[in-house]
Amino acid sequence: MGVAAAARALGRLQYRLARVPFQLFDDTVMPALFDDAAPARLAYEWVLIECDEAAAVLFDDQSAAAHAQMLRQRGAAVRYASARRHRQLLRDTEATLERHRARFLARHRKHATDTD
Repeated sequence: MGVAAAARALGRLQYRLARVPFQLFDDTVMPALFDDAAPARLAYEWVLIECDEAAAVLFDDQSAAAHAQMLRQRGAAVRYASARRHRQLLRDTEATLERHRARFLARHRKHATDTD
């Protein structure tokens, strides 16, 4: 094994050891404090993704690359579900506003005809 390969292997080992507390925090503390779509949780996952991708490149770490990809997919699914909920909420709000507008216009017309 060459010096560069040994240095990458040592870097991989050090990264994996350094990553353990962050992974433990992500697996235990974050779910207890935040739901999946909370901005703080998504930001924390983004930091982990960036670190994993850097480790994948710097240390030729396929495990870190796979973990970054898994976090990206999970985050994308969460953001997609959140966007769908938000869109449904907007549709519901628009429907409610439309009902209120119709009632207002009906009352306005009735009032206008009653005063004539």
